[in-house]
Amino acid sequence: MKRFYLDENATTRLDPGVAAVMARLGEGILGNASSLHGEGRRARGEIDSARDTVAAWLGAKSSEIIFTSGGTESCNLAVLGLARAHRSRGRHLVTAATEHHAVLHAFQALEKREDFAVTYLPVDRDGLVDPADLERAILPETTFVSIMSANNETGVRQPMRELGAICARHGVFFHTDAVQSAGKETLDLAGWNVAALSVAAHKFHGPLGAGVLYLKAGLPVVPLMEGGAHENERRPGTENTVAIAGLAEAVRLHGTVDATEVRRQARWIENFWSRLEKLGDVRRNGHATERLANTLNVTFHGLHPEELLIALDLAGLAVSSGSACLVGSVQPSHVLAAMGLASEDGATVRFSIGSAIADDDLDEITARVARIVAHQRALRGGLAEVAA
Repeated sequence: MKRFYLDENATTRLDPGVAAVMARLGEGILGNASSLHGEGRRARGEIDSARDTVAAWLGAKSSEIIFTSGGTESCNLAVLGLARAHRSRGRHLVTAATEHHAVLHAFQALEKREDFAVTYLPVDRDGLVDPADLERAILPETTFVSIMSANNETGVRQPMRELGAICARHGVFFHTDAVQSAGKETLDLAGWNVAALSVAAHKFHGPLGAGVLYLKAGLPVVPLMEGGAHENERRPGTENTVAIAGLAEAVRLHGTVDATEVRRQARWIENFWSRLEKLGDVRRNGHATERLANTLNVTFHGLHPEELLIALDLAGLAVSSGSACLVGSVQPSHVLAAMGLASEDGATVRFSIGSAIADDDLDEITARVARIVAHQRALRGGLAEVAA
């Protein structure tokens, strides 16, 4: 039975070209990039080249690029590091209720342990932040705002230009978790007016364990760790040269958005949804158009979350309920709750596709989903009759 991977928002396959670059660097001795000998200088050269590549991709200066271990660290460094560095200016921060936990938990930690005040912006039923709410939330003591560019569960894209313009007008720093956007839409530092932006390599066919924080030149940040002057004294620790080079190769291969492929994925998702809708008793979650082209979040009313996910997996469909950062557990979605959508009324599935899912796969994937849903409904209907 052919398996279909429909969980691209969780992670993507490592591109063979990226793997080849990493394998090449693994041959022989690759030194510590802080060492002065030839092997060390070779490692430093690879990192410098990668930094230039990432900077060019983002339209930034090389000195504004900080390499990290991934999206979570990049978001933590932005939120905790900027809040702590600028606390003398004010201790009020703003974020959205639908943020990834890498951002949300960082704000909650500042609120609980370091006496910061945090405003959590609501979203509407489509998952969108109202720019007027941000305008009202900013106070004289507000220093920092963080709102993700695209949601990992629903794919909903926020009005980044409007939000960034409001932050710029009030003179507050604006960070965005762009982990889901990278490789799927253009990252517009200038248009979004961001002071900081986070990405992770494994979301666009790069290696796990490699990330980037763009930090605007001249903006102080307090490091999360102590132990060295690496990354211009912003992120101590010996750099993972092989992973960083892999990240840069992923940028070269997949950083530029393929508009034709984006349109194809959008058509695929819309066709898929039109077929799922015919199953009845289903709900699409998130804005129908202001979202990533590859993402569809659906609630199947009356079904059990874990039972449905396991059945789909056994049927050869790799999907998830939303965030993949909850150690395999199926928990109520804080994103859907913030949107005013009850999660206990059914099983929610996130379908997220990539270029490996072909147009010809639509019929088979739809047939498998329909078969599983019908079977699950029949089982639960039988159980309800027995209970009665």
